[in-house]
Amino acid sequence: MIFRLPDPRAASRVAAIHRRHLMAMFAGAGAAWPFAAAAQPAERIYRVGVLYPGYRASTGSPTWEAFEQGLRELGLIEGRNLTFEWRPAEGKYERLPALAAELVAMKVHLIVVIAPGPMQAAKAATRTIPTVMIAGSADPIGEGLIASYARPGGNITGLTHEASPERFGKQLQVLREAVKGVPRVTILWDLDMQLYRKTYAPALEQAAGQLGIELQGPVQVLTPEDFEPAFARMAEKRTEAILAFAGSVLFPNRARVAALALRHRIALMTAFREFTHAGGLLSYGPNFPAIYRRAAYYVDRILKGADPAELPVEQPTKYDFAINLKTAKALGIDIPLYLLTRADEVIE
Repeated sequence: MIFRLPDPRAASRVAAIHRRHLMAMFAGAGAAWPFAAAAQPAERIYRVGVLYPGYRASTGSPTWEAFEQGLRELGLIEGRNLTFEWRPAEGKYERLPALAAELVAMKVHLIVVIAPGPMQAAKAATRTIPTVMIAGSADPIGEGLIASYARPGGNITGLTHEASPERFGKQLQVLREAVKGVPRVTILWDLDMQLYRKTYAPALEQAAGQLGIELQGPVQVLTPEDFEPAFARMAEKRTEAILAFAGSVLFPNRARVAALALRHRIALMTAFREFTHAGGLLSYGPNFPAIYRRAAYYVDRILKGADPAELPVEQPTKYDFAINLKTAKALGIDIPLYLLTRADEVIE
């Protein structure tokens, strides 16, 4: 038997043919890749209107950051598949109807309403665009915003901001115990006066009456320029304690408000822990970052097709109590030990 060695030239020709076939195959595939990429559907971008009575929230706002964090966890990221159309009234409540109408004209996919003040403007502007309220009403049924908590029945849903004699009673009680039986408390208010008279005043007066505390005010501030004269007037009247409601300009200016209260030696109580971090004396109220974070759930559900009429409206469930011990010492206030032990946070 005779064995023949393979012809090296033949093997080389076969290898060259295989190389040409492979190159042609990869070239064809490479040419097809751009078309395959182009065929991928672009991610939908949702436009969300934000109606707010104060000034635009900054990146330093813990509540807004909680909202954005909640959205990110659900896959909604500003600049990628979400854009915000801000319409802040900057304390000018007469502008709210026009601002709400602007958002409707833009045909946003959804409107987020922050704080109670803009809710009626949002309701009047549209009955069809889904609207999510963030701490948007103390009495949404009484204000005609929803039919019931379990089934809102319209285009409005979200989370409320409780205004009850129980909550106000707790705030006033803590304030009186901390400031040793203070007989009078001045209300500092940065929202519409009609809202105060209709919803807040009755609950506040009931709570104050049960505790034997005299309420003064409200002292209304609608712009940062109002702060200095407002505190000057309160100091002239020898105000010892303030219960501040921050639904518009007070919250974004909380450090300045706390500094003014300290300068005039006034004990400042709010519902917001963030005020206590900024130098206010006391805070007791709903955990607002939790409310904002939960609001992201409503936005996500609605953008994915849920009907707001069927999404139950939620009320605050988590409350925080904070004390700034450094401010207490600066004011010459000796906070009782039992209050310190009951606080969720003591700032030293």
